Amino acid sequence: MRKALSVFLVLFFVFPALAAVADDFSYPMDGSVSLTWYVAEGFGDLNPVYATWDECPFYLNLMELTGVNIDYSINPAGADGAQTLNLVLASSTLPDLIFGGLATDAERHMEEGTIRDLTPYIQEWAPNYYAWLQSNPAYDKAMKTDEGKYYGFGFFREDGGWNDTYQGPVVRQDWLDACGLETPVTIADWDNALKVFNDTYGATFGFPMSRFRDSGIAGAFGAYGAMGQAGSSYRYFIDENDTVQYAQAQPEWREFLLKMQEWWVAGLIDQDIFTMQDSDARSKALAGTLGITYTSMGQMSNWRRDADESATGADWVGLQYPHGNDDTLCAVFGGPGIGNPVAVVTGDCAEDKIEAAMRMLDYAYTPEGNLFWNFGKQGESWDYDENGVPAYLPLVTEDPDGINEAISKYGGSTWSGPCIQATALLYMKNTQQSIDANDLWFYPNEAVAGKGKMPVGLTLTADESDEIANIESSLTTYVPEMFAKFITGEAGASDWDAYVQELDNMGLQRALEIRQTAYDRYLSR
Repeated sequence: MRKALSVFLVLFFVFPALAAVADDFSYPMDGSVSLTWYVAEGFGDLNPVYATWDECPFYLNLMELTGVNIDYSINPAGADGAQTLNLVLASSTLPDLIFGGLATDAERHMEEGTIRDLTPYIQEWAPNYYAWLQSNPAYDKAMKTDEGKYYGFGFFREDGGWNDTYQGPVVRQDWLDACGLETPVTIADWDNALKVFNDTYGATFGFPMSRFRDSGIAGAFGAYGAMGQAGSSYRYFIDENDTVQYAQAQPEWREFLLKMQEWWVAGLIDQDIFTMQDSDARSKALAGTLGITYTSMGQMSNWRRDADESATGADWVGLQYPHGNDDTLCAVFGGPGIGNPVAVVTGDCAEDKIEAAMRMLDYAYTPEGNLFWNFGKQGESWDYDENGVPAYLPLVTEDPDGINEAISKYGGSTWSGPCIQATALLYMKNTQQSIDANDLWFYPNEAVAGKGKMPVGLTLTADESDEIANIESSLTTYVPEMFAKFITGEAGASDWDAYVQELDNMGLQRALEIRQTAYDRYLSR
């Protein structure tokens, strides 16, 4: 298991799959090319200490190291990335580059001239990226359409599964000990622990919905969360028969919702879950109003540092995903280490800028660029230590906001981006307890981590995209509304059949047919 490895060994073998590609090109370029770049999500989640991108060291250093001038537009804090991306796509003039969720509709966007087919250029102008894709058939397949066209520069997590299972349940171990409770394993155990924590400390089960809806604890009921549709509260998944299903129409999802409703009515769930952000959860954790929650490895590291600095005694530790009372656990958050957002070159990028755009993006997949995207500029935020491995400098380690927050000021792979996130980064920025939590979320659940997830790189034809967009515009409104109503008790068990019928009335069965056809094409590539 990974936790048996020393941090030194993990760092020593940084980027084993990357090697310099034979090419007579060198960085930086001459600075004669200027590009516009819209970032809908991921590395564009600007660290809150900066008002604009041109205050952030990462963006400034990227331009210096690649030799390209870049004018960024970044999704506003708190805004829905998918919605703002749609506005950008509808504008009369597109930026040269876009980073966001364009993979599924890549074929349609190519036909419409919104994004460029990169196939003619990728081997010559992005040789390092191309070599990376060839290192793993799954990577290559994910970045192509059914027609075999390369459409973008993707986000990858170096070690796949472990890196991709970066969030899950956590618990106040000190409270378990004080109350004489065993670590909760089943949903029945959670029932008891939540009640005891509420009675004893007034604490509730709270979480940022943006994280919880991606998987949550639905797997304990044989249900699937929304992972695969970032920013939504619904999910298509692949069942045991290679059939596409809609998670939020399954009877197991009903059982999950009714348990959540039971906890809500009993006052065991934080009433702010539908608006709670990471910053809110962090404040509530410090204030002692959460006892069991769902968060990420990085956020847990923040919470532990907060507890140490404030001497609250809070001992946050990872908690295994709960099993059903019949030992059910069908899925946990995770995946193959391939992200959904991609960087694309748009149709409005001038012909004489395409090479510079692709060379700039290719930099992230070079050995030097990969170090920069993960750790920042050498000599500023990190340097090699006496053992020849990357180590953060005082600029990062002594940052008053803490190392976890500091890293996003200097590196670009903290959330996602057109790059490869290094496993070493996760070890360097997180507490040992958080790393242990990630081990607990992944290793016992490796067989079901991301189980049933629709593959990255599955693409729709132009006609399919148009048809399913009309159907899903209704589903994406209705399903989250009913999700909230079922949890809060506004809708109950007797309303379930009418809810499922309404999904069918909106065209769910046709949407499933379209997704199934696209999935079958993906399998036959």
